[in-house]
Amino acid sequence: MQSTRLLAGLGLALCLGSSLVLAGPSHEQDDWRYRDARGPAARDSYAEERPPADFGPLRESIREHRHDIGRGPALPAHVRIVRGKRLPSGWGSRLSAGQLHHLPQYRGYEWRRAGSSLVLVDSRRGTVQEVLHGVLD
Repeated sequence: MQSTRLLAGLGLALCLGSSLVLAGPSHEQDDWRYRDARGPAARDSYAEERPPADFGPLRESIREHRHDIGRGPALPAHVRIVRGKRLPSGWGSRLSAGQLHHLPQYRGYEWRRAGSSLVLVDSRRGTVQEVLHGVLD
């Protein structure tokens, strides 16, 4: 009788244990989600479409075309646009196609105009990637 209980307990433990092992994530399933099916050449070109680390040369180019882009409405003193934070709701006007013609385009980002500044915003999250203060003065 005791051996039957022992065998039943072991059988139950094996059944429950095997279901936990099968339910756990497998490394092969996780890897396919993050693979880029476009190949290595496409991945390299995507890296070039990201915003640069140094916006210095771009600032000079924007200042040359600041009259074509034009200033946006002035921001009130209490509105602060901070890199890494969300763009305050209702601030930062979109640019027209003619104005965007003078600016580089980065996949997943959009330019906004806030007073005399240009703001690069992550279009999915709404977070500010870069603030180019005073380039439209």
